[in-house]
Amino acid sequence: MDISSSTQIAEPSRRGLRGFLQRHPLVSYFVMAYGFSWIAWLPYILSQDGFGLLPFHPGQAALLPGAFLGPFLSGFVMTAVMEGKPGVGRLLRRIVQWRMNWYWYLIALVGIPIIIISGVLALPGAEANIHPNILNFVGYFPLLLIMEILTSGLAEEPGWRGFALPRLQRQFGPLLASIILGLLWSGWHLPLYLASWGNGAGLLEIGEFFLTTIGIASIMTWVFNHTRGSLLIAILLHAAIDTTTTTSAVSGIFTEQWFLKYENLAVLLGFSVVTLALIALTRGRLGYQPESLPVHAASDFSGSQS
Repeated sequence: MDISSSTQIAEPSRRGLRGFLQRHPLVSYFVMAYGFSWIAWLPYILSQDGFGLLPFHPGQAALLPGAFLGPFLSGFVMTAVMEGKPGVGRLLRRIVQWRMNWYWYLIALVGIPIIIISGVLALPGAEANIHPNILNFVGYFPLLLIMEILTSGLAEEPGWRGFALPRLQRQFGPLLASIILGLLWSGWHLPLYLASWGNGAGLLEIGEFFLTTIGIASIMTWVFNHTRGSLLIAILLHAAIDTTTTTSAVSGIFTEQWFLKYENLAVLLGFSVVTLALIALTRGRLGYQPESLPVHAASDFSGSQS
């Protein structure tokens, strides 16, 4: 299926709320994604897992509704506003768009763990905190991967990569689009640092997270551009990153407390090397060829693309 062809954009409605959303698709998307998620996360942040103002411990499972109500729902709402029902159908089909060269799956399922573990091994003190528990790692990984695919990957990628990235690339180019998306993707997580999700992170750790997410966003843009906008591979990449860090902490392959202390730095080291190499090798284009990608954003009404 050529997802760059036969694109029909919903007729523009210049008045009222719909007209505003159509004139400002990116701003509208990010405001909705942030707003829906942050409101849904408020009970968790105010609970005993956060500020302690509410008398319950919901656990991190309470974050899932906010993830689906934020990037996921906002991506579909804005796609419907901009492209109508046909656009929603195209977005759904991209979630199951599996036909691509096999090595993209290898990059997601093997390459991502190698990048992260390489970053861990580059840390000072790594040798003293490595344990020969590779079978535990391999045993945990598939089950946790499935869970992450159905949660964080599916909840976020139809919005970040499904709706926002094609439009950001059209407006800013692939490299700047990746930086902008990485910053906004990171910023979406900020309220969670007020609760147990953040593990008591300070400004340094939050800064490492922002830089890491920009690197991850750049790599995901490169893969996205080479797989004709497949959201399935984006979901797998996202899930593989989360799965690798979780499995590294719980499988016993590294000393858990040591790994959790240096996790952000390790991931930053690994992805920084790969990101800089990709930027250099592609001269910042990250495989971007507008004619081979979803071009719905290219014809999103001649008004503001903000």
